[in-house]
Amino acid sequence: MAGRETPTLRTVLVDDERLASEELAYLLREFPDVEVVGTARNGLEAVELLESVEADLVFLDVQMPGLNGLGVVRKLRERGVPLPR
Repeated sequence: MAGRETPTLRTVLVDDERLASEELAYLLREFPDVEVVGTARNGLEAVELLESVEADLVFLDVQMPGLNGLGVVRKLRERGVPLPR
């Protein structure tokens, strides 16, 4: 299947631990079909970011202070933001 283009996975990283987010971004650079389109350090930043960018894939930390990962998903659903599938 030469010449076949793989669609790019537009990816968002959400983690309150900076080093974890940076390491994941570094590891993802090895995959040419993955593009990190945004990062957030907490749940509120994640909601704002995901309202403004289209993402195919979200790495979402579940345990964060304030609004945790599950709270992010709830808030996005409440606001009618399409979630990656």
